[in-house]
Amino acid sequence: MIIITMSGIKNQGRKALLLFLILLTGNIISAKAQNVAVKNNILYDASTTPNFGIELRLSNKWTAGINVGLNPWSFSDNKKLKHLLVAPQVRYWLCESFSGHYFGANIAYVHYNVSDIKFPFGLYGGVDGERRQGDLAAIGASYGYSWILSPHWSLEAEAGLDLGYTWSDRYDSHKCGTYRGSDNKFLVLPKLALNIVYIIKSR
Repeated sequence: MIIITMSGIKNQGRKALLLFLILLTGNIISAKAQNVAVKNNILYDASTTPNFGIELRLSNKWTAGINVGLNPWSFSDNKKLKHLLVAPQVRYWLCESFSGHYFGANIAYVHYNVSDIKFPFGLYGGVDGERRQGDLAAIGASYGYSWILSPHWSLEAEAGLDLGYTWSDRYDSHKCGTYRGSDNKFLVLPKLALNIVYIIKSR
């Protein structure tokens, strides 16, 4: 993930980030003599978070890309998992790019506003019953495999771990809840992805 140390994304910061993503996407798609993959993580979709990834073939065994997720929703009783994720990644493929086994390395930035969410397996227990608003920066590694389904379509499965540092403000979970203080800590974050991939082949 690219670490953007903005402790509360302001409007100008959001616009600058959006412009950066648009320019990056445009440059990648317009690249000639290369292959580009666009993808969607359906496990991430299941958390009510629309997401998009784009990846560029750098060589026979190296690719680089960026994944973005945005969850803008609020649910009943002020439950929310609002966040923006920006996560660049490089991959080394054991056979050839976009096919078979690969190892990945990523950095990540997340700006979040999470309230009264019970995560599976007891993860992040402090969020259950309160609201936290803050930022997370992380670095991680992963392993994955890509199955080619057709000349343009493939399916990827990926698993890994990120080491992150988060800083946030804590509030009671109800709307306009009382401020409870701040919290800063290191986290070990599991990473899982099941990506549907479409490969754009250059002429």
